[in-house]
Amino acid sequence: MDSLTGTAKTIFDEIFDEIDEEIKEALDPYFKENVLENLINSIQKDVKEEIIEVIKKHYSEDMKAVHKLILGEKASRIVTFKAKEYIQTLVGDVLKHSFDVIDELRNEIIGEVFEETE
Repeated sequence: MDSLTGTAKTIFDEIFDEIDEEIKEALDPYFKENVLENLINSIQKDVKEEIIEVIKKHYSEDMKAVHKLILGEKASRIVTFKAKEYIQTLVGDVLKHSFDVIDELRNEIIGEVFEETE
């Protein structure tokens, strides 16, 4: 893998900063820090190579606005596709555990009523 340098490296770093900032800002009230860190690290790890390749393919020093838009759109599609996968899995797990808690709560309350009335 050839390293990115200059503005291309800055673009890469900014994309990764945005992954971190936006996920933390949106989900921080709902999840522990270690859950968010794992989510962010997983997304960044999975998109790293593809982001490098798209930057190499579409970045140039003399980019016109349309080329900047194309690079930004391609990079954002890569990141958002992977982020959606991870967030859907996370939300699915939360939902499943929520239903499990409701079932357990029901069973425990019924058990307590029987226990206290014996």
